[in-house]
Amino acid sequence: MDESVISTLMMHAHPEALQLAIMEANVIVVGYFYAVDFGSTVKPQQHRVGKNAVCSCYLAERCPAVEVVQAYLERGGERAPEPPAGYYPVCPAKCPICGSQTAYEARLSSKRRGAGWRCLMGGTAHYWERMGQALADKFALNPWLFPPLVVREGVQCLAWDGIQDGDQVLHPGIRRSETISCT
Repeated sequence: MDESVISTLMMHAHPEALQLAIMEANVIVVGYFYAVDFGSTVKPQQHRVGKNAVCSCYLAERCPAVEVVQAYLERGGERAPEPPAGYYPVCPAKCPICGSQTAYEARLSSKRRGAGWRCLMGGTAHYWERMGQALADKFALNPWLFPPLVVREGVQCLAWDGIQDGDQVLHPGIRRSETISCT
């Protein structure tokens, strides 16, 4: 094995190499993750750290990349954006329903919801409860089944923000509450 290449597991045995890699690591925001590049002397070179402070490599939360991201954020580095409600780029560390630990559940993963997970106490029922809450929150933000069709400032448009003074109403729209009955 080439002596210039140090694995992340061996870095724990070589404090000088670990410190050098941490000091020289490059961090950038990629999607909802932090990409950490330790340079060509470390294998694996590229790491992805989630907002849950867990690296995607085999070292998970013990990976030096997690420390690098924490230091980067403490120095005022750019924060990764929050994912939309109901979307999980990675399995959450704690269940959003009861706070218990979670585990990755591949069969629940999808492009729209992200990583599937199950609560170790409440099972997949807590996953689906959270997805239902997220959907209800989205519906609450958008009351329209069909938004009003108006002419606003000479331009025909869908009035997602409702009918405004000066709008010429072509169709008043239909609110969800006008069609859904909870009896």
